[in-house]
Parts: sequence; C-alpha cells; structure tokens
Amino acid sequence: MKRFVLIMAFAAGTVAAGAFADQVELQYDNGVRAMNLAWYTGAGHWVGNDFDLSTLKTRHNVVRQIKFFTSPYWPDNNYNGFRLALFSFAGGVPGSRLWPAAGPRFVKPTGGEGFKEFWVDYFLKTPKFVAAVEQYYDYPNCDPYFCDSNPTFLGRSWQKEGSASWKKLTGIEPYPYRNLMLRVIVFLDYSEIGVMPSSLGRVKALYY
Repeated sequence: MKRFVLIMAFAAGTVAAGAFADQVELQYDNGVRAMNLAWYTGAGHWVGNDFDLSTLKTRHNVVRQIKFFTSPYWPDNNYNGFRLALFSFAGGVPGSRLWPAAGPRFVKPTGGEGFKEFWVDYFLKTPKFVAAVEQYYDYPNCDPYFCDSNPTFLGRSWQKEGSASWKKLTGIEPYPYRNLMLRVIVFLDYSEIGVMPSSLGRVKALYY
C-alpha cells in the first residue's frame, strides 16, 4: 500500500535556462514547485517522465543529463542520495532499463534546493524513452521528488512501486499536482550525421 508524506510549498521557480544550439532541455514542469512527496519505503519506488525525441526538428539522440528538482530541507535536513535510470517506452508504458546496463546509478546531490544535474551521456536507438529516479532510501532519510504548480496533469509522469507495474503518477488527493519536476538535456550527435556545428549559439527550449 502506497503512503505519502508531503509539504505544500508554492514558490517561484526557475524556468528552463538557455541551452546550446546543439542541445535541448526537455521539460513538462512550469518551473514552479507546488508539492514535495516521498514514500515511506524507498527501494524499488520510482518516478519518471516519458519523452519523445521525434517531436524535435533535428534528431537529438544523446541523453546528456538528467535534471531533477529535489531538496535537502525535508524530511531530514540532509541529502541522502537516490538512483537514476533510463527505460524504454514502447506501447505507451515504460519498459526495460536502457541505462545503465549494470544497474541504476546512485547519485548524491549537494547544495541547496533546486534542479540538480547528473551526467548520463547515453546514445538512444529509439526516440521514445523514460528518465526516472528511484527514491532508494526509506522515509525520513530520503530525498523528495517535486510536482509543479500546474493543476492540469499532462499525462507524461509515471510511478512504479516495487514489483507493481508502472502507472501514471497519482500524487496525493485532494491535491491535483502530478507533473513531475524532472527534465533531460538531449544532444545532437554530429558523428551520426557527418557534420560539425558552425556555432554554439544560445537558444531557449521548453517542451510541452
């Protein structure tokens, strides 16, 4: 049985910063945090967003980084760490793990609350995938995930509890906030198309 603990926390957030012309930051959140949540049991409990690179005009085929909004201030005033992975996305649901091959990657943020960036550098053979975070540690010695302040669910956020199947992120009633604050930075692999970039101009990229 899933159980959540939470703190409501509306605050102004930082919308996606500019990216280099050969990389794009994909996101569904509006940059404003509304709710942070955690499971009482962390191991095997995942949250993630699905992405589709075929919506981009140019085939960006390398996942450079995962950006995950989290905080050390609740529930234990400390960063404990969590695990990252990429999963396939076929038939409209998350599937097998793509990266890392040997098992999810453990990371531990530093600093204050906000988007934390973690290196991936994984070449995708399919445009659809899921980037996800496993809570890993039990409450209260864990790092929370955040949902943004958009009350309309965009349908791209997922959760997995232990051996259960993936399902759409539920959040917690009666609050409507279900859009996970997790982003990815994807990169155009020029070796695949046989050209080199002429410049690294700045662009802004939002993904809706």
